[in-house]
Amino acid sequence: MYVREFREALEEAESILAAAGAKSRSKELHSFIDLLRAHDEQPVKAFLGDLRQRLNGLKPPPRPPKGVNEQTVVRYVERLRDASVDRGIFDRVLAELTKDKSVRKGEADAIAHRYTGGRDKWPKKADALRAIADWFAREAYQAVKMKQVDKATPV
Repeated sequence: MYVREFREALEEAESILAAAGAKSRSKELHSFIDLLRAHDEQPVKAFLGDLRQRLNGLKPPPRPPKGVNEQTVVRYVERLRDASVDRGIFDRVLAELTKDKSVRKGEADAIAHRYTGGRDKWPKKADALRAIADWFAREAYQAVKMKQVDKATPV
Protein backbone atom coordinates (compact mmCIF):
# COMPACT_ATOMS: atom_id res chain seq x y z
CA MET A 1 0.00 0.00 0.00
CA TYR A 2 1.25 3.44 -0.87
CA VAL A 3 0.94 6.59 1.22
CA ARG A 4 -1.49 8.07 -1.33
CA GLU A 5 -4.02 5.29 -0.66
CA PHE A 6 -3.56 5.63 3.09
CA ARG A 7 -3.92 9.42 2.87
CA GLU A 8 -7.14 9.13 0.84
CA ALA A 9 -8.64 6.77 3.44
CA LEU A 10 -7.70 9.21 6.20
CA GLU A 11 -9.27 12.07 4.23
CA GLU A 12 -12.56 10.15 4.21
CA ALA A 13 -12.28 9.62 7.97
CA GLU A 14 -11.55 13.32 8.42
CA SER A 15 -14.67 14.31 6.50
CA ILE A 16 -16.76 11.95 8.65
CA LEU A 17 -15.34 13.49 11.82
CA ALA A 18 -16.01 17.00 10.52
CA ALA A 19 -19.58 16.08 9.57
CA ALA A 20 -20.13 14.56 13.02
CA GLY A 21 -19.03 17.81 14.66
CA ALA A 22 -15.70 16.59 16.00
CA LYS A 23 -13.88 19.70 14.83
CA SER A 24 -10.73 19.36 16.98
CA ARG A 25 -10.22 15.71 16.02
CA SER A 26 -10.81 16.61 12.40
CA LYS A 27 -8.16 19.36 12.59
CA GLU A 28 -5.63 16.98 14.18
CA LEU A 29 -6.22 14.39 11.48
CA HIS A 30 -5.96 17.08 8.81
CA SER A 31 -2.49 18.05 10.11
CA PHE A 32 -1.34 14.43 9.79
CA ILE A 33 -2.83 14.21 6.29
CA ASP A 34 -0.84 17.31 5.28
CA LEU A 35 2.32 15.56 6.46
CA LEU A 36 1.52 12.57 4.24
CA ARG A 37 0.89 14.60 1.06
CA ALA A 38 4.57 14.94 0.15
CA HIS A 39 5.09 11.16 0.35
CA ASP A 40 2.29 9.85 -1.89
CA GLU A 41 4.52 7.57 -3.97
CA GLN A 42 6.34 6.02 -1.01
CA PRO A 43 5.23 2.65 0.44
CA VAL A 44 3.46 3.10 3.78
CA LYS A 45 5.82 0.68 5.55
CA ALA A 46 8.89 2.65 4.45
CA PHE A 47 7.27 6.00 5.33
CA LEU A 48 6.25 4.85 8.80
CA GLY A 49 9.72 3.40 9.41
CA ASP A 50 11.33 6.72 8.49
CA LEU A 51 8.81 8.62 10.63
CA ARG A 52 9.41 6.32 13.59
CA GLN A 53 13.16 6.89 13.34
CA ARG A 54 12.71 10.65 13.17
CA LEU A 55 10.37 10.66 16.15
CA ASN A 56 12.84 8.54 18.12
CA GLY A 57 15.66 10.93 17.21
CA LEU A 58 17.44 8.34 15.11
CA LYS A 59 18.98 9.02 11.76
CA PRO A 60 17.74 6.96 8.82
CA PRO A 61 20.04 4.01 8.07
CA PRO A 62 23.05 5.04 6.02
CA ARG A 63 23.45 3.82 2.49
CA PRO A 64 25.75 0.82 2.42
CA PRO A 65 29.14 1.18 0.74
CA LYS A 66 29.49 0.56 -2.98
CA GLY A 67 29.38 -3.09 -3.88
CA VAL A 68 26.95 -3.98 -1.08
CA ASN A 69 23.67 -5.45 -2.29
CA GLU A 70 21.05 -3.15 -0.73
CA GLN A 71 18.16 -5.49 -1.52
CA THR A 72 19.82 -8.35 0.33
CA VAL A 73 20.52 -6.11 3.32
CA VAL A 74 16.92 -4.83 3.48
CA ARG A 75 15.45 -8.31 3.01
CA TYR A 76 17.44 -9.84 5.86
CA VAL A 77 16.94 -6.90 8.23
CA GLU A 78 13.16 -7.06 7.67
CA ARG A 79 13.12 -10.82 8.25
CA LEU A 80 15.20 -10.50 11.42
CA ARG A 81 12.92 -7.78 12.76
CA ASP A 82 9.81 -9.74 11.79
CA ALA A 83 11.14 -12.66 13.85
CA SER A 84 10.83 -10.36 16.87
CA VAL A 85 11.66 -12.61 19.84
CA ASP A 86 10.58 -15.91 18.26
CA ARG A 87 13.67 -18.12 18.61
CA GLY A 88 12.57 -20.64 15.96
CA ILE A 89 12.02 -18.04 13.25
CA PHE A 90 15.17 -16.14 14.21
CA ASP A 91 17.30 -19.29 14.09
CA ARG A 92 16.01 -20.14 10.59
CA VAL A 93 16.74 -16.62 9.31
CA LEU A 94 20.20 -16.56 10.90
CA ALA A 95 21.03 -20.02 9.50
CA GLU A 96 19.98 -18.90 6.03
CA LEU A 97 21.95 -15.67 6.43
CA THR A 98 25.05 -17.61 7.49
CA LYS A 99 24.84 -20.01 4.54
CA ASP A 100 23.91 -17.42 1.90
CA LYS A 101 26.96 -17.04 -0.38
CA SER A 102 25.65 -13.70 -1.69
CA VAL A 103 26.08 -12.23 1.81
CA ARG A 104 29.68 -11.12 1.97
CA LYS A 105 31.33 -9.22 4.81
CA GLY A 106 29.96 -5.86 3.58
CA GLU A 107 26.39 -7.13 3.56
CA ALA A 108 26.84 -8.80 6.96
CA ASP A 109 28.19 -5.55 8.40
CA ALA A 110 25.28 -3.54 6.99
CA ILE A 111 22.70 -6.07 8.20
CA ALA A 112 24.20 -6.19 11.69
CA HIS A 113 24.43 -2.40 11.85
CA ARG A 114 20.80 -1.87 10.90
CA TYR A 115 19.48 -4.70 13.04
CA THR A 116 21.41 -3.82 16.19
CA GLY A 117 21.67 -0.07 15.72
CA GLY A 118 25.30 -0.37 16.80
CA ARG A 119 28.63 0.00 15.09
CA ASP A 120 28.86 -0.17 11.32
CA LYS A 121 31.80 -2.56 10.82
CA TRP A 122 33.18 -5.71 12.41
CA PRO A 123 36.59 -7.33 11.91
CA LYS A 124 35.09 -10.45 10.30
CA LYS A 125 31.78 -11.56 8.83
CA ALA A 126 31.44 -14.06 11.69
CA ASP A 127 31.73 -11.21 14.20
CA ALA A 128 28.85 -9.35 12.55
CA LEU A 129 26.72 -12.51 12.61
CA ARG A 130 27.60 -13.03 16.29
CA ALA A 131 26.51 -9.44 17.01
CA ILE A 132 23.15 -10.21 15.40
CA ALA A 133 22.73 -13.32 17.57
CA ASP A 134 23.77 -11.42 20.70
CA TRP A 135 21.29 -8.64 19.94
CA PHE A 136 18.48 -11.15 19.51
CA ALA A 137 19.36 -12.84 22.80
CA ARG A 138 19.32 -9.49 24.60
CA GLU A 139 15.95 -8.51 23.10
CA ALA A 140 14.43 -11.92 23.91
CA TYR A 141 15.69 -11.63 27.49
CA GLN A 142 14.16 -8.15 27.80
CA ALA A 143 10.83 -9.46 26.47
CA VAL A 144 10.80 -12.25 29.08
CA LYS A 145 11.60 -9.75 31.83
CA MET A 146 8.73 -7.52 30.72
CA LYS A 147 6.31 -10.47 30.74
CA GLN A 148 7.34 -11.19 34.33
CA VAL A 149 6.81 -7.54 35.25
CA ASP A 150 3.38 -7.58 33.62
CA LYS A 151 2.43 -10.71 35.57
CA ALA A 152 3.59 -9.21 38.84
CA THR A 153 1.87 -5.88 38.29
CA PRO A 154 -1.67 -5.83 39.69
CA VAL A 155 -4.30 -4.52 37.35
